[in-house]
Amino acid sequence: MNKGISGLLAVALFLIAPLILWMWLHNSLVTKEETVFEAWAQTESNLERRADLIPALVETVSRYLRHEAETLTSVTAQRGAASLAQALDELIAAQKASADIVGEEGSDVISDEAELAALYAAQERVGQRMHSFLAVAESYPELRSSDQFLELQAQLEGTENRINVARMRFNEAVSTYNAAIRRLPASLVAGAGGFERKAYFQADPEAREEPELAFD
Repeated sequence: MNKGISGLLAVALFLIAPLILWMWLHNSLVTKEETVFEAWAQTESNLERRADLIPALVETVSRYLRHEAETLTSVTAQRGAASLAQALDELIAAQKASADIVGEEGSDVISDEAELAALYAAQERVGQRMHSFLAVAESYPELRSSDQFLELQAQLEGTENRINVARMRFNEAVSTYNAAIRRLPASLVAGAGGFERKAYFQADPEAREEPELAFD
């Protein structure tokens, strides 16, 4: 009788143990994947925050330009205002291109290396245009001394820092997840469960010549 019970227990353990291991590995991968999604949500949130701040900056500068257009008389001053307006237009165009990528791909972008690299490049262009715009704005003390302009600049600088931190955390989460789905025996669970590799939020190796945004 005891031998029969022991045999049944051994068989049950032989059948249940792999199932328990499978469940544990599956749940572990789910947790790591959710961490990736959460990190991406934080990154996207900060990108959206910057996208929300840029229109306010545009409106502030546009009001200034409208005022200047009514008072400027010298050709030099008019050309300077035109340079500021051009820098602003380039910033708007760069932000729109970035927003279009996010809007078209949504969260699916994190599984496509090409799309995520395109988004990274677009975001870098936004940063570069922002830097160029602020460099041109340095020539306008009245604009630079505006409380609203200074507040927007400070908020944008803080957002840029948060974007960089969020990107770093996202890549760390992706690294942990990607490594997990490649290791045995978790790779077997990943293959059966449809866990796919995630892309890193970084530049294409061939496109690392452009400078990073730096606020003065």
